[in-house]
Amino acid sequence: KTKRQGNVTTARSALLPELDVAGDFGRSRLQHGYPGGAPLSVSRFAQTTYSGSADLHMLGWDFQKSSLELSATRERLSAAKILTDRSRQELIFQVAQFYLDALTYQDLLHSSALTRRSLSSLLDRTNELVKAGRAVPVDAFKIQTQIAQIDSDSATLEAERQAALSSLAATMGYEGQLPSLAYSPASEAAPTATADQQQLLQTALRQRPDLKAAIFETKSAGELERAARRAYWPRIDFRATAIQYGGQNSVGFSTLIGQMLPSLNVPSGSTSGAVNDWTVGVHIGVPLFDSGRRSGQIKAAAAQAEQARLAQSTTSLNVAREVRTSYAEMQSAQARVKAMREAVVQSQEILKNEKTKYEVGRTVINFVLEAEAGVLNSQSLLLQAQQSEAIASLALELATGQIQVDSPGMNP
Repeated sequence: KTKRQGNVTTARSALLPELDVAGDFGRSRLQHGYPGGAPLSVSRFAQTTYSGSADLHMLGWDFQKSSLELSATRERLSAAKILTDRSRQELIFQVAQFYLDALTYQDLLHSSALTRRSLSSLLDRTNELVKAGRAVPVDAFKIQTQIAQIDSDSATLEAERQAALSSLAATMGYEGQLPSLAYSPASEAAPTATADQQQLLQTALRQRPDLKAAIFETKSAGELERAARRAYWPRIDFRATAIQYGGQNSVGFSTLIGQMLPSLNVPSGSTSGAVNDWTVGVHIGVPLFDSGRRSGQIKAAAAQAEQARLAQSTTSLNVAREVRTSYAEMQSAQARVKAMREAVVQSQEILKNEKTKYEVGRTVINFVLEAEAGVLNSQSLLLQAQQSEAIASLALELATGQIQVDSPGMNP
């Protein structure tokens, strides 16, 4: 963005006055006259001469060539600013994604802890039944094996949670240990309905920063092409110059004639060493032949304009694809959340029945452990589905260009 701001400043300078200062100093074998074209009464002659000038010039009219170039650079600056907004949106999504990953692993660890507690209670009760002769010792061994498996899975989940936290810190540019994340259990409320897909698509086509940037780039390329074609047209500049000529040991015209023709007896007078002059005028430049330079510039600008139009079209198609994909993923995630909520309720009921039957000796421990695993699995799938729903919601907001730091999905 800073570079393009500099390009805008450069392009704008072509429309503003420009002041140049120059100096000249020389020594010649013969005496030379200055200033050139002046009347003999003010002409001076010297071997050592110098001059200093200030030249002010300003564009009068170039058939909007410079204006088009300035407008094109401003369009590109606008594109750069908008792309910065898009980068910010993408960063928000990445931070939210890693944040939700970390919280999901925390939920999974919590579910594992609850299941382990339940299995520990079952182990205590099984040991009592073994002592009473109502269960066999192998049942306790099977429960201990299941607890060990949960401990192993929990260690893996903890490692994955730490990896998610590391990714979150790296994305945020946070150095050191992250503070404790604000955490709340996943909501059990029914999923909210999303807006109509066609409405979301229209919103995306209006608000997506990268699409807006592509439109600005297309406008910029078109204006640069028009500016390149104006290079064939004349250019008018206003100019004003102030100059001072001087010389060392200078002589006037009459003195010089007296030196050359002593017989004329021309009187010599004092001579000022410096002469001031100024010029005000209009400069008109008409380009005639440049060996194909302008023709090549026009072809390059036209090709760039076509590339910009194709890029805009491609961006528009990608926006539509991202909206449709995100919308479909959102609906799928909502359906999975609904199904898994029902699965959790059913698995908990099955576990309750199996424990009751085991107490009275009407089933074996294998069925109880399977029911415990079913509860844990359904809870894990529910948590993953809820995470997918939250991420899909944020992805849909990202696809439509509406994601912000205070978006609903940013506050799990």
